[in-house]
Amino acid sequence: MNKKDVLSIVGGVVVLVLIIIILGIGFGIWKVGQYQKGVSVLTDKTGYANGDSLKVKIENRLGEKICFSSCYPYYFEKKISESMWKSYSYSDCEAINLVENCINPKEVKAFELVLPTLEKTSHRLAIPVCIECNPQEPFRQEQWFYSDEFTVN
Repeated sequence: MNKKDVLSIVGGVVVLVLIIIILGIGFGIWKVGQYQKGVSVLTDKTGYANGDSLKVKIENRLGEKICFSSCYPYYFEKKISESMWKSYSYSDCEAINLVENCINPKEVKAFELVLPTLEKTSHRLAIPVCIECNPQEPFRQEQWFYSDEFTVN
């Protein structure tokens, strides 16, 4: 093998490595873009007892303002099977269901609630939202977002 052949092989390997690096960077940028879209709803712990304080953080990465109901800003759901959830029943709202709080894109809303008496099983919060609505107008649920799963012991 002469020097020209060796240089050609080395050049081919360098080009191949550069292509792999560029594809890896492109995939990483694509994954970050996928992560940035949506709404994350995170609880502060994975396990609670009835009556405990549950801290929730909602991060808006949709690119649009999201707003919450004045009557039912969240629902508790219990896990029925690996892929099925059932919402706890709630009493009717005593007031007009209006848009109460909103989160602009890239903003975070945090709140704390005291757990009511729930079954001792896996749960999550279900958060109904309207998109690009305005405070004090009637709430219209357009999408649902869900918290991470937590257990009540």
